Amino acid sequence: MDNEKNNINDDYENQLKIKKRRRKKIKKLLKRRRKQKRINYINSLLLIKFMSNLDSKLFLKIFKDNRKGPLKTFMKFMSRMGDGYIWVLIYLLFYMFRIDYAPLYFSRAVTAVFICIFLFLYIKSFFSRMRPYKKHSKIPIMHPPDKHSFPSGHTMVAFAISFCMGSYSTYSAMLFYPIASLIAFSRVYVGLHYPFDVVFGIIFGTIIGLLSNTIFFYITGLPIIGHL
Repeated sequence: MDNEKNNINDDYENQLKIKKRRRKKIKKLLKRRRKQKRINYINSLLLIKFMSNLDSKLFLKIFKDNRKGPLKTFMKFMSRMGDGYIWVLIYLLFYMFRIDYAPLYFSRAVTAVFICIFLFLYIKSFFSRMRPYKKHSKIPIMHPPDKHSFPSGHTMVAFAISFCMGSYSTYSAMLFYPIASLIAFSRVYVGLHYPFDVVFGIIFGTIIGLLSNTIFFYITGLPIIGHL
């Protein structure tokens, strides 16, 4: 009798597991369909079509998959520096030269970076724009960290940090913004982003930098523009 009850319970539990798996599969399928429907609707808008066509033309003028020489190496290097290495090096310079409140200014920039990462991951997932090298069957100079193109996360982070740290003084702005601009352009040059991905990355990054500066102003008294 006990064995029969155990078998019945096991069968019941197995049926429940199968039903749960089916529900999960159905939910995933419905989620994919909703996402595809949203993407198709966005792509059908006249403004999006116009911007997409213009974006493709600009991308194909900038990106060439047969590039060679020092410029290609430099752009690849700048794009790789946008992963975060360059900002750590600059912070170390700020610290070595004993810039007043350097850790506090850098904390403000790090806060902006975390906001950027959260935001661009969400936006990329929402719009799911295909990388330009895939759409145009090109070979990129380097490979991307994810499969979605809009917006450029590297550009967002670069300009958010540039606003947070560059707002310290005119000299710091002259240091940060040229580096951020090179990183932004390199993302198109190496074939990973459309120009508009970069443009919106600049806009979003600047807004997030301003937001981070404002938060630190109310919490620590650190000026939004300028230094203590």
